[in-house]
Formats: sequence, structure tokens, C-alpha cells
Amino acid sequence: MPETPIIANRQLVKELWGRGVHNSAEISRQSGIPKRSCERYVASLRKSGDIPEIRRTGRPRILSPRKRRHVGLLIKSNHFRTAAEIKALLEETHQELSVGERTVRREISKLGYEAVLPRRVPLLTQRAKENRLQWAKKHQKYTWKNVVFSDETTLQMFRNTCLAWSQDGKPVAPMVKHPFKLHAWGAISMHGKIGIYTFTQNMDRHLYRKILNDHLYDNATSKYPRRWVFQQDNDPKHTSKDVKEDLEARLRRRVLPWPSYSPDLNPIENIWAILKRGVEKRVKAMVARKEKVSQDVFVEVVEEEWEKIPMAAILSSMKSMPARVQACIDAEGGHTKY
Repeated sequence: MPETPIIANRQLVKELWGRGVHNSAEISRQSGIPKRSCERYVASLRKSGDIPEIRRTGRPRILSPRKRRHVGLLIKSNHFRTAAEIKALLEETHQELSVGERTVRREISKLGYEAVLPRRVPLLTQRAKENRLQWAKKHQKYTWKNVVFSDETTLQMFRNTCLAWSQDGKPVAPMVKHPFKLHAWGAISMHGKIGIYTFTQNMDRHLYRKILNDHLYDNATSKYPRRWVFQQDNDPKHTSKDVKEDLEARLRRRVLPWPSYSPDLNPIENIWAILKRGVEKRVKAMVARKEKVSQDVFVEVVEEEWEKIPMAAILSSMKSMPARVQACIDAEGGHTKY
């Protein structure tokens, strides 16, 4: 067995003890071993004349520190490698090694990794990154309290993302082949929810104009009697000639410039996540009680869950804007954690 630093330290202390050096501080000075360790060694030598071997409980680890570092490097170079692939690469590099996939998974867990479904994010070109970075730098000290953020999302009646407790195998989640999908437009601000509108038809510029006329302008003005700024992304329906003319007439110079491919910069995305989770849990509970979930019922559930979103959640999301902007700058226009 190769000599470890601990074994070498104990041997050196015993040699100094044999030469008549019995003071722990002096042993520490001559050997370079921490004084506290020397005190323990000296106490043992005074008591029994020897330093007993350290007996470690449990089974020794199969992978050495060097091989565990190799596992970490393999993951960092490709986060999509499976435990089986990492096992094969380890055994290819270290010919003497024979390791199981369970051991590899255990070591991966000890390194702090867990298997997760990657977030879907837009593919950013270099030009898109530059535009995002330029926008973030320009808005680094922007005042967000008067901004109304908006966006659209789609909710699926039978969604399956919630974890469930189980004692005897995996629980089942009843699904239909073609689940009903509901689209929603919503807007939020520092004053809370501005409005929501649900629809099933495809969004076009005419429907978008109607949504803004019916659910944005008056609602936002009631929250901000003097002045407010509107945010929307660069979807072609949002930037059509008709919509632009309406915005110019109603909100002259009060539409916030927005970089393309930037959902991570919009705080309403967090609110959509809260809404979708609430709706999914509600639908699952209804199914468990054998209640009928029709399309009309689903629309009611979505609207009720929107109303239940607490003001604290909206404020927390809105107050994250400075951090989102800074994260975009730190990432040089790349993806952020948001």
C-alpha cells in the first residue's frame, strides 16, 4: 500500500519522539505538521507509547480522487453523457478499473450533479447576443416601476410535470392523445396584475389589437393615471403596421425597446410558471376526485388560478429586473439563469 501523508506524518512524529523531542509545539515546528495534530499524537504517545492506526469504517471507495476528478471532467465536457458512457470512458482510460454504473451514478451525485430536464431556451446568434448586451448596458440603471410587462403563453389541459409520492412503483397520470390547449395573453406591473385574456384561435394582428384595446390600455391607465411604459416582444403580430399605429396614438414614445430572443429578461415568465403549476395541480386533483374536466371548466380553472397568484410573487418577479439585466451583461448577452 502506498504511503499516505497521514502515515508519513505519524512516522515522523514517532521518530522525533524517539530522539527525545516530547513537546508538541516543538514537534510541530520541526515537522511542519499542524500543532493540533501533534498534540493528539503526543497525547497518544504519552498514554501508550505508540500512535495507533486510524481504522476507518465502511467500504473503501472504488474510485480514487484522480478517477473522481476524471468523472467530473467527463461531465463538464458533455453534460448529456449517460452513466453507462462515463463508465465505458473510465474503463477505457484506466485499464485496471472495473466499475459499475451504480457506482458512477453515486460519484456523480457526490460531485453535486443531478439529472434534470434542460430548460428550453432560444438559440442565440452572435448578433442576437450583441443586441441583448447592448440593450442591457443601456438599461442597467433603468427605473422599472412604471413598466407594464406582457406576453403570451399556452396551457395544456393534461400536463405532466408535477412529482408525486409513491410506495409501489410509479403512479400513473391519465392523459389524452390530443390534449386541449388554451392560449393566454397577460400583463403585470409593480401594481400587480393588469389583465389576462384566454383564447383558442390562432393569434393574428387583428386579435392582438383587440386584446390591447380591451385588456391593456384602460386597465393599465387605472393603475398608472399619469404615465406608464409598455413592454412587448418583437413577434411580427406585435410589430404589425396596425398595432404600431395604435401604440403610437395611445402610447407615444412609451413602448419599451426590447431585444429579440429574450424571454429570460421578461419577469412575466415566472408568473406563467406559477400559473401553469397551479393549473396542473388543480386538474390532477379534479381527476383524482373523478370530476369531469371539460374545456369550459379548464378555462375557468386557468382564470381562477391567475386570480390566485399572490401579489408578493408578482412583486418578487418585477424586482428581479435589475438582476436580470446584470446577468445578461455578465453573460455577455448570452443565456441567463432566469
